[in-house]
Amino acid sequence: MAPDPKDAPFPTKQLIIIGICRFSEPLAFNSILAYSPMMVEDLGISKLDVPFYAGLLVSAYAIAEAITAPVWGMVSDVYGRKPVALIGLLGVAMSSLVFGMAKSYWVALLARFIGGALNGNVAIMQTMVAEMVKNPAHEPRAYATQPFVWTLGGIIGSAMGGFLARPAVFFPHVFAKEGIFGRNPYLLPNLVAAIGILLAIVQGIFFLEETLVVHEKEEGENSIADHHGYHDHLDTISEAPANERSRLLPPPPHHQHRDREVRGSMVGSLRHRGSIASFTRERLASMSVQGSIRHIRKRASFLEEGMPMPFSQNFDIRRSSFGTMHSIKIQQDVLPMRGQPGAKPRETFNRTVVMAILAMSIFAFHQMAYISILPVYILDKPQSPGLDLKGGLGMNVHDVGAFLTINGFITLFVQGFIFPIFVEWAGVWKSFVWMIVLYPTTYIIVPFIRALPHGFESPGIYLSLILQAFYGIIVFPCALIIMKNAIPSPLVLGRVNGMAMSACCLARTISCPLVGLIYSLGGSAAAWFALGAVAIIGMIQLIWVPNEHVGAVQIDNGLKKVIHHDMDEDAVDDISIIESVR
Repeated sequence: MAPDPKDAPFPTKQLIIIGICRFSEPLAFNSILAYSPMMVEDLGISKLDVPFYAGLLVSAYAIAEAITAPVWGMVSDVYGRKPVALIGLLGVAMSSLVFGMAKSYWVALLARFIGGALNGNVAIMQTMVAEMVKNPAHEPRAYATQPFVWTLGGIIGSAMGGFLARPAVFFPHVFAKEGIFGRNPYLLPNLVAAIGILLAIVQGIFFLEETLVVHEKEEGENSIADHHGYHDHLDTISEAPANERSRLLPPPPHHQHRDREVRGSMVGSLRHRGSIASFTRERLASMSVQGSIRHIRKRASFLEEGMPMPFSQNFDIRRSSFGTMHSIKIQQDVLPMRGQPGAKPRETFNRTVVMAILAMSIFAFHQMAYISILPVYILDKPQSPGLDLKGGLGMNVHDVGAFLTINGFITLFVQGFIFPIFVEWAGVWKSFVWMIVLYPTTYIIVPFIRALPHGFESPGIYLSLILQAFYGIIVFPCALIIMKNAIPSPLVLGRVNGMAMSACCLARTISCPLVGLIYSLGGSAAAWFALGAVAIIGMIQLIWVPNEHVGAVQIDNGLKKVIHHDMDEDAVDDISIIESVR
């Protein structure tokens, strides 16, 4: 008899090992944000064009990673998750070293692009987490560890970029100008990141376990597949969001005939899911729990979720976390009883879905551009005393590193503590609308920071960072909830999720160089007001977003779950895996 998943222990050791691998990656990803404007200028780009080319550097990695992630996912299905994950880390380490030693801008850009292309970890590591967690009650806490670890790595990476760049200039007694770090002023942060990644690779080689299980056809597989087809039918009729274990794709063609038979014979016996807990374990004895889990998980989720930070935001609407470290539950209406008219059929890309994707693309555009252009503004020399609409604040790279590092802690605090309290209090729709309406203030206030007394410039930057974190962290999950609430069937979750991810990726890719070009041509104020204008367009676009009812939300704080390890109190029965009918 197959072991009961409810009895499986929490995979602490493996999560720590994969957490170390995940932690090492943002060291390289985030470190360039602090010094990229200076590096671009040192590589021969004219000062006027620095904002544009610095934005291009930031975008190159992300676009290459998005293009190649599905390919790496397919490779991992054949050769395993572990080798692909470790090869991805090795690619990041090698590209970081090439980037740090680049003598021309185009070599640096190519290194960034190759690093993103070689890195399959955006797709793989969350899939490994899903496959190593056997007890469904452990999944929310396990998923929460990954964005938490990514954020910590991003905080340290930002500090490394700010304080280790140009070491021969800032620490001349330690690093000689004629030495390797004097000749390669941006090698040190990349070297430290590469060493951290290599150490993660070594521990992964010896201790990380392969999670891919080759699916073997079993005698009862057809019945399992039919059951999950019916599970998807339940979600279709109720229009309730699918949970972490819902499929992103419909059943294979050879199962569709039997699936229709099952649906036809059982559709009259629907009832509210809350009563499922009353089923006895004997009623489920004929079903293979392990086989059911393998059937759901045999397709990897190649769209990973992470914290809603401006420079790294991915999501998977199949999961209940909605791109956060929390588990978000939405109060659903009871399913219609037999004889009652069902809901009117809806198109996959109905008006609500399309408008939600458009809204997400708009604020993804200005979020990414903000984090790209802020270091340029902080480092740029002032051009006039007082209110300066052309130049920047004239600070140094250490200041940029400090701002970005503290921004990581601000993001972690808002994500972990403010988000669940605020959204539960205000509700999904009001949170979504208020944040978009208030978002332009983040950008409009920045040009006026230069007019403040010298001692108030840093608090002005922190105010902008706080507003950006508060608005962005709240609005993105709310947009995902609204979009998922409008999807007619979980069978199309993958298609909608892919479209939304592609739209946001495209917006982030073009935003950095485009806003950098505006900065180059019109000065700092022009760039910030342009971002404000885009945010105002997003505010106007709310007119066309239908206000559909989203039930009250209950948010299980993932950060507390990680710290206090109290998820075992909520251990669920096998019935939560195989939702059955009378």
